[in-house]
Amino acid sequence: MSRQSRFAMVVLGCLVAWSGAGPLIQADGAGDEPVNGIIWVANRGTHAIRAFDADNGAIVHTVAMAPNSQPGDLAFAKGKVYVAEEFGTPPAIAIVDAATGTVINRILLPAGSRPHHVHASVGGNLVSFGLFGTDRVAVVDTRDDTLLGPWDSNTGTTNGRIHAGVFSKDGRTLYLASDASNQVIAMDPRTGDVFWRMPVPGAHELIVTHDGKSAIVSRRTANKLAVINLEDPTQPYRDVLDVTLPDTFALSANEKLLTVGLRTSPATVAVVDTGTFDSPTLVTLSAEPGTIAAHQWTSPSGRFTFAAFEGGASPGVAVIDHAAGHQVVQRFLYPGRPHGVDHGRQ
Repeated sequence: MSRQSRFAMVVLGCLVAWSGAGPLIQADGAGDEPVNGIIWVANRGTHAIRAFDADNGAIVHTVAMAPNSQPGDLAFAKGKVYVAEEFGTPPAIAIVDAATGTVINRILLPAGSRPHHVHASVGGNLVSFGLFGTDRVAVVDTRDDTLLGPWDSNTGTTNGRIHAGVFSKDGRTLYLASDASNQVIAMDPRTGDVFWRMPVPGAHELIVTHDGKSAIVSRRTANKLAVINLEDPTQPYRDVLDVTLPDTFALSANEKLLTVGLRTSPATVAVVDTGTFDSPTLVTLSAEPGTIAAHQWTSPSGRFTFAAFEGGASPGVAVIDHAAGHQVVQRFLYPGRPHGVDHGRQ
């Protein structure tokens, strides 16, 4: 397997509501571990976030966000949860104490900023918010919750649409996907200085390898996944897989198993072998018409993926067991619009 096809873990994913008793996921083989910690879920429909015990599904916290803010994504870092209040008046970055489930601060943003997908750096020192509908990205220093920026990815235009910003492993570079200007942009997250731009038509979401040499990009409007060379951005992107409306990513720690949320209906996740990129397994999260996949989180072992889905009469989260042929082994009802999810330590 080439280095360009080995991809780093983005701890972003999706979960839900619990029904029943006992462990949510039970280890059943050598090396298999239950999913421990806390799962944080953003719900656009209820304007709230929830914390679930990842082992047994018990609700730990329910946190009301700003009225009508439609929180679409969040990230756990340094004992806090950073929430995108995308449609708040004004839009804001809400900061929640993970231990108590209380909102401890808000960073207010200009009207129209639309804080969207949220990513934390390795170690959680920085958190990025793509300001969807603009050329800008907001970066928060989690040590004192200082807002760095918002940084303008292109001062000469206003037609960008920063959907996501993902950090390099060392936290020194922030890679932006701008689907309106068809670019991947490398930036210094602490100064906003742009290192380079690479044309990638339809760039929507991306994930970076552990070694920082390459990344995978979802070219959503082109129905393709592409690999890009981060060491030499003059090299053209290379399409590696045709798949319909690819969006969000989650990756096992060994970088062999990649899950891709598809924005098709009914709700579907593609499971991809990064060694070959051949014939992905399509997993139906819910066969109900009108459903669509949101975000997903894959356990480091690559054993389980928790994938949220919206729409239909019974939205919620599907639990995929990859060791059992990528089967959905459980579903949890979660009324509203469960969307962004992250995993946090106890």
